[in-house]
Amino acid sequence: MNKLLSNLSKLCAYNYIYKVCRSLLSDEQLSEQTRVGRNIALLGLFCPFFWFALLTGADASTLYFHATHSLIVFSLGVVIIIVSVAKKNTK
Repeated sequence: MNKLLSNLSKLCAYNYIYKVCRSLLSDEQLSEQTRVGRNIALLGLFCPFFWFALLTGADASTLYFHATHSLIVFSLGVVIIIVSVAKKNTK
C-alpha cells in the first residue's frame, strides 16, 4: 500500500512543484537557465507598474491590464524554471 501511494504521489503536480521549490531554496547550484527563470518570475511578481496601479487606486481596467501582464511574465518564469530543473534531473 505504501509503495502504491508513493508511486501515486510522484504523479502529483504539487509534488513536483514542491521539489522544484525545495531545490531552488536549498544551496544546490542553479543552472544559468534556472536563474534567468527565477529572475523573470520575480520580476513578474514584483512588477512596479502593477503595484503602483494597485496602491494608487487606478481604475479596474488599468489594474487588470497590469495584473494580466504580471501574471504572464511570472508564469513564463515559472515555466522556464520547471523546464530547466526537469532537464537537469534527466541528465
